[in-house]
Parts: sequence; structure tokens; C-alpha cells
Amino acid sequence: MHVASGLLGPVALRLPGRSAALAFFSGLALAALVLEAARRHSPAARRAVDALGGSLFRREEARGVSGPTTLALGYAVSWWVFAPRVAAVAIVVTALADPAAALVGRRFGHGAAKSLAGSAACAGVAACVFVLAGASLPAVAAGAALVALAERAPWAGVDNILVPLAAGSALTLLGSR
Repeated sequence: MHVASGLLGPVALRLPGRSAALAFFSGLALAALVLEAARRHSPAARRAVDALGGSLFRREEARGVSGPTTLALGYAVSWWVFAPRVAAVAIVVTALADPAAALVGRRFGHGAAKSLAGSAACAGVAACVFVLAGASLPAVAAGAALVALAERAPWAGVDNILVPLAAGSALTLLGSR
């Protein structure tokens, strides 16, 4: 799901005007927050959400804010803060680099929650996305490093907000070709 969510950025670029994309991402974040609140405060809502998408949640998300909710918030904030093309690239970076870090980190990270192997994978995938998006060399280098640092945030789920902000900031501050 994380990887598939990356399609939302490029799809939003096709919506008629920035306002439509802002409304889309704001609505997505609002829906996620409403479901999150319902899931946490109503046993019936929790059962319904778990029946629909329970496999999307990790065990530790049962008590805290879920990854899909923080991902929706990260995407919405990106679209509010950055130019549309930058936000779209930041969303793709988040959708691909964060799962790469998790997969490589689990395989080669020697049991660490956040490993150097995972961070290297995160930076490598982010750099590839930046290059494909036509970013300048300084934006690629700084963006990959910032994204890898953001992904290492120690609080569960906050990387889903910090990674797109790091990616968008690097593109905005250092520009693209």
C-alpha cells in the first residue's frame, strides 16, 4: 500500500488546478483522522476498520496513530507547503524510499529498528527518484541525505510526515534543472 500510494502525487498533478489537489489531499487526511479517532474510541469502528484494512496496520499501531494516517497527513502537508510538482515528487520519494529502508533494514540491519543499511537504501531510492524527476545534483545529494535522516526519526510514523517534508524542502531550496 505504501508504494501504491505514491501514485497519488502524479495523479494529483492531473487534477484541474491546485485547489482540486489541495481539496483531495485535505479530504484524504481528514478522512484518515476521522477513521483514526473512530478506531481508537469505538470498539465497533475498530472491528470495521480492522475488517476492511487490518492487514495494513502493524501491531504497534493498535494503540497509536497508524501509518496510513501519518502518510495521509504527510502527503497533505506537502501539497499545502510546496509547489505541485515538488509535492508530487516528495510523495513518490516517500512512497518508495521509506519501504526500501524497511525491507533492506529488516534483511541486513541485524535486528536494529533503524539501521545504516536501511538508511542507505532509503537514500539510494530517494536519489534515484530525484534524478528521474530532473533535480539538480546538489538537490539530489542533499535531498537523499535529508530523506535518510528524516526516515530515521525515532517516533513511530513520524517519518511519514518528515520524509516528504525533507524531500520537498531539498527540491525547493536547491531547485531542479
